[in-house]
Amino acid sequence: MTSPLGLIKTSRLFRISLLFAFLVWGCAADNDYPENIILLIGDGMGVAHITAGKIARGNLNLERFSVSGLVTTHSANHLVTESAAAATALATGFKTNNRTVSISADNRPLKTIFEYAKERGKSIGVVTTSAVTDATPAAFMAHADDRRQQADIAEQIANSGIDVLIGGGWAYFVPATNEGSKRKDHKNLLTVLENRMPLILTYDKLSAHTDTQKLAALLSPRGLPKAADRDYSLARLTQTAIQILSKNRNGFVLMVEGSQIDRAAHHHDQQHLIAELIDFDDAVGVAFDFAQKNGRTLIVVTADHETGGFAVHDGSIKNRQVASSAFTTSGHTAAMVPLFAHGPGSSNFSGIQDNARIGQTLITLLLKREIEN
Repeated sequence: MTSPLGLIKTSRLFRISLLFAFLVWGCAADNDYPENIILLIGDGMGVAHITAGKIARGNLNLERFSVSGLVTTHSANHLVTESAAAATALATGFKTNNRTVSISADNRPLKTIFEYAKERGKSIGVVTTSAVTDATPAAFMAHADDRRQQADIAEQIANSGIDVLIGGGWAYFVPATNEGSKRKDHKNLLTVLENRMPLILTYDKLSAHTDTQKLAALLSPRGLPKAADRDYSLARLTQTAIQILSKNRNGFVLMVEGSQIDRAAHHHDQQHLIAELIDFDDAVGVAFDFAQKNGRTLIVVTADHETGGFAVHDGSIKNRQVASSAFTTSGHTAAMVPLFAHGPGSSNFSGIQDNARIGQTLITLLLKREIEN
């Protein structure tokens, strides 16, 4: 399948497409442009997943958004995407092939919103409930022709300009001689991280490092425990990241991923799915509260794809119970996913649009503030 945006041939084409975006969207965009951008990605989160979460919770933070829409998610070579290609579209504004991490379908590195942000003096951060080397966070921090190259992705992350890194995955940063390591060499990337910022490996030490302007917190060897098995929430991790990143007067860009909605749907585990959806929604609430108080922050909430072909069949609003549900697949689907936005520039995110357009819009808003200043 050919991308609707076309394959990237040169960096010049990318600049032309951004200029076109300025002209097309400039009149429709809000008068103000964001100083900060928070992108929250519910991995595998479809409309039915949110429906189940709302039935169980009653009211969701997602209901606080006044701008909403739907997103098409196909990759450059498949109708049904996976996380690496979908996250690349969100991080760079361009389609790529499945399993590819911020590299184009014709094998060229794609510049990410994080790279644009660092050039403009902004801080950048990732919070995820998976390993930080997994496909979605990797697309914002690294470039690889296969998402499974996590050892190489870890090395790129350790040597990147990342300011806040919170999630799991220390197994990809320690030498092969260390118990639990997933590396095949003797590189100690934890030392590389520690030379640039405070490094913690357990959650109980997190609160002692919020006065810093940089932080790496790798809290498990691979992904974090399930939401129900953690004594800390994604909301708390998100709050820590925002507290650190917001110290930069030039602003920041933060990506937060609720990774395990996807895992629960793959396993057809309704209870786990709902718990992860609510954990993610609580993180959305933390970001929304900050944006309301700050007034210069754009929040965009979406998913990389839908997982499971999930549907709610029966239940009770009164009893907050999903009594019957079903899955049509153990994999992903081509179903559109939800989109929510709030803050400066949020009017660009209503209606039906493609995930690559979301990425281009985010980059456009980031650049346009500087151009107009």
